[in-house]
Amino acid sequence: MKKIILFAICLAFAVASQAQSNTDEIALVQSAFGMSKQQMVKDFMKLSENESTTFWTIYDEYEASRKEMGKKRIANISAYADSYDKLTNDKATELINNSFAIQSEFLKLQQKTFKKMSKEVSPLRAAQFTMLESFIENSIRTEVLDAIPLIGEFDSKK
Repeated sequence: MKKIILFAICLAFAVASQAQSNTDEIALVQSAFGMSKQQMVKDFMKLSENESTTFWTIYDEYEASRKEMGKKRIANISAYADSYDKLTNDKATELINNSFAIQSEFLKLQQKTFKKMSKEVSPLRAAQFTMLESFIENSIRTEVLDAIPLIGEFDSKK
């Protein structure tokens, strides 16, 4: 059973690693929501012509930064998978601190984007985007976390 679950985790990591390219990320979001992320944002936001150009410029800047954070998250998850069977106190601390740092960086990006979008589009539109982005991020994060075993989950009973 352990081998089957670890194989599934490795498969999830492979899919997550491929999400680094735009095409593969679109496929990942489409598998979760049935459409590309950009299409979801477009359909949800229903931007006017006046809002559209400014919004999409800010969105593109946001996405570039968010994708870089995604690469860090994948690297941290991969490091956890690589050290799962031999996890030490120091390695566990390092991995959790990396996770906190990535989450903090993501929150700062959302705050920066909200502030910029509030100023250049409107606070209401910025809040709308931030809420949608949080929903998408949390949905995908939940799927990934569901595939990752908890520390000690596969330890034999003593």
